[in-house]
Order: sequence, then structure tokens, then C-alpha cells
Amino acid sequence: MPDGETLAWLRELVGDVPVEPMGVGANRLYAVGDLVLRVFHHAERLAADPWYRPEQEARVLRLLADTAVPAPELIAARLVGPAPALLTTRLPGTPEPPSDPAVLLSGAAELLATVHAVDPAAADPVAYAPYYDPAVDGARTVPTWTTRPHVWQRMFVALAEEPPDAAPGFIHRDFHAEQLLWLDERIVGVVDWTTGCVGPRGIDLARFRLNLALSHGVAVAEEFLSAYAKASGRTEEHHPYWDLLDAGDALLDWPEPRTGPEIVEWQRFEAWVGRAVRTLPRG
Repeated sequence: MPDGETLAWLRELVGDVPVEPMGVGANRLYAVGDLVLRVFHHAERLAADPWYRPEQEARVLRLLADTAVPAPELIAARLVGPAPALLTTRLPGTPEPPSDPAVLLSGAAELLATVHAVDPAAADPVAYAPYYDPAVDGARTVPTWTTRPHVWQRMFVALAEEPPDAAPGFIHRDFHAEQLLWLDERIVGVVDWTTGCVGPRGIDLARFRLNLALSHGVAVAEEFLSAYAKASGRTEEHHPYWDLLDAGDALLDWPEPRTGPEIVEWQRFEAWVGRAVRTLPRG
């Protein structure tokens, strides 16, 4: 259950409504009637992780309240104490996507186009930065379990160069299928806005496509580019550099594969990186 101070704050807002645990991930989640309480409980991340900031998510949710993006509505924020919390509306739907990949692609592309059309000026969200920081994380190293070290070495060389020009815009920053809520074949919500920021839109494309490649294969991931271009009218956002930058960030949290399914997933991840390396512009 939430700590006593958070519960007291909650009772002042909603009265004596049952509080039921919903799960634990980056946040502890509680159902509070038809609302959701998100408690930021990782003390170390609160102290050191610039992308685990409840005040940042609160700012982004206020921005999205006046847009067509189906995000939770912020009811109240408690930004003090060892475990800050946000109280939001509870969106309908489930994260179970439709079985037809074409429906997933078109729905996600239309939603991402809506996200990227948001004007962030009113909220002044933070600027994008990679998760990987050489000053903190040290030099990048080739994974010890790879059989293709040259792929990773080429990626590291590419990421040491200047990024391609890209007009900044509002992005989710961690856009993937598990953030989407569905009713039948319609997306009714997108959640987890802690990382919402202003940056290259290609980062959202890269994150979604990496997850598609792991779950549905490279061909489906490639189809998402044309679906997004059709939905958004933007054809200039993709560049293999963003695929590599996102993959380099993902590598920070990638555990050494031990089981059969983990090895298969790792092989898909490595193949995705290899493909992005091969499609880098020459010269």
C-alpha cells in the first residue's frame, strides 16, 4: 500500500475510496475507484535518473490535456516526500494488441502522427538526450556474448559522429506496443509519459520499430515507416542513425542471454543492429 502521507493526501482528494494494487514496474500502480495512483518508489532513480521525474510527467500530461492524444488526465500531483505520486484518470482498454499486424501498424502510426503534431511550447518540456552518457557510463563495449563484434564496433563508430539534422518536435521517447491500450481494433490510450520531451521524431520511430522487429520480424518493422509517412505526411524523420542510437540505449539494459528464448531475442536484436549499420549513408 502507499505510505501513510500519500494515503492521507489521497483521502483528502477522493475520500474513503478503496485502494487496490495494480502492479509494480517503474511505478507502483494502484486502482483508486476509476482513477489510477502512480507512486514513484525507486529512491535511487529519483536521486539520479533525469528520466524518472514525476514533475516532468505531470507537465507533459497537462500539455496533452488539450490535444487529441488519448493520454490519462492528471487529477493531482504530490511531488514532495520520498515517494512522489500522480493521480490520473484510468483509461479503458488493455495492452493486448490485435492479432493482425496491419491493424497494429495503422493504428500506431496514426497515433504517433497525432503525438508528433503536438505543439510543446505551452509546457516547455525537457530536451531529448540519450540514456547513455559517456561521462557516466564510460566507453561503450562490445557485448561479450556476441559472435559478430564488428557489428557493434561499427555501431559505436557511427554513434561517435554528429547526428543527422532533424527538426525537433514533441515525442513520447519510449513509444512501443506495451504503452498502447486497445479496445477491439482501436487504440484508446497511450500511457507512461515520464520521458515525454522535445527531440528528433526518429527516436519514436526507432523505438517502435525495434520492438516490432523483436516481436513481429524485420519486414513488419519496415512496413511501419510507410504507415507513419501516410498518417503524418512526414517522410524525412527516419534515419538509420536513430535506429542505432536507440539500440545503443537498449543495450544498457540488455541482460546476457541464457535461455533459448533469450538467445533468439538477442539474435534478432543483433540482426536489427546489423541491418541499421548496413543502411547507413556512405561517405
